[in-house]
Amino acid sequence: MRVLAGDIGGTHTRLALCELDDGVHILHRARYLNADAAGLADHLQTFLGHLPAPQAACFAVAGPTDGRQVQLTNLPWAIDADALQDRFRIPRVRLVNDFLAVGHGIDAVDAQHLAVLQAGHPVNEAPRVMLGAGTGLGVSLCVWNGRRHIPLPSEGGHIGFAPMDTEQDRLLAFLRAEYKRASVERILSGPGIVALYRFRLREAGRNPLDPATLLHDKLPAAAITRAALDQREPQAVETMRLFCRIYGQTAGDLALLGQALGGVYIAGGIAPKILPLLKHAEFLEGFHAKGRFAEWTRNVPVSVVLDEDVGLKGAALAARLA
Repeated sequence: MRVLAGDIGGTHTRLALCELDDGVHILHRARYLNADAAGLADHLQTFLGHLPAPQAACFAVAGPTDGRQVQLTNLPWAIDADALQDRFRIPRVRLVNDFLAVGHGIDAVDAQHLAVLQAGHPVNEAPRVMLGAGTGLGVSLCVWNGRRHIPLPSEGGHIGFAPMDTEQDRLLAFLRAEYKRASVERILSGPGIVALYRFRLREAGRNPLDPATLLHDKLPAAAITRAALDQREPQAVETMRLFCRIYGQTAGDLALLGQALGGVYIAGGIAPKILPLLKHAEFLEGFHAKGRFAEWTRNVPVSVVLDEDVGLKGAALAARLA
C-alpha cells in the first residue's frame, strides 16, 4: 500500500511517500519551511509533482482535530481533509494529532535510535507516555488493547505549570504576568527557552535589551541552546538547567498520570539536540521529585527518541486506518 504521510509542526512540514507492507518504507521525503507557504496545499503541490498517486494520506498536525479539520495551535493554518482529498484526488485522507502519530510510530523505531536515560523495569503491556518539545509541547498516552498500544489524542502540553521550589515560584509569577495562565508549553518549547532566558536575565539583574544577550540572535532559542552546550554563557547554562529540570518534572507527572511502566518516550525536535544536557542530573532529578512516589518513578523506563521520522512513520501507519 502506497501512502502519503505528513508531519506538520509550527515551523516545518515534513512529507514522505511511503510503502506499507510488514513495516514502513520511505520512498521519497522532503522538508519545507511553513513561513514560505500560505497553507499545506502549497507544500503538497510541490511535493507530489510527478510522484505516483498515493492510495491514502494521513497528516500529523500540531493541534486538536476531529480527523477532518484542524486549526493549528502555533501556525495560522486551517487544514481540511475533504478539501485536500478532492484537490489532490487522494481516495482517503485523515488528520491525526502529531503526538498520536508518535505513539503509532514508536514501535517502528529501531533500538539504536533510542537513547536510554533510565532503564527502569519495563512492563510490556503497561501504558506508555509520549511527550516532546518543539515549537510547542506534544503529549500522548498509549494504552494496550490486547494486541498493541493504541495512542490517545491529547492536548496535555497545555496543562498548568506546577512549580517545585522558590526559583520556580518566581518563574511562575514571571510567566503569569505575561500570559495570565502559565502552561508547561510556555516553558517546554522553543519560545519557552527564550522566555526562560529572559527570566534568568532578570534574575541576574541584566537588561534583556543589552545587545550582548542572545535574544538578539536571528534564532534565539537555538543560540541559547548552543551557548549552554558550549558552557560559554552563564545565563544560557542556567536557562537550560531549568529547562531540563522542568522537562523531567513534567515527564514524571505524566508518568504518574498514566502509570506509564511501559515507558516514557521523549520525542520532538529539541530533545535530540540537547541530549548531553538531558543526560545530566537535572532531568532525572526532576523526574524523581515525586514525594511518596519517588521510588516508583525509578521503575519507569525513560528514553529520548532520536529518529526524526517517528512522526512520519506513525502517520503512515495511521493512514491505513483512514
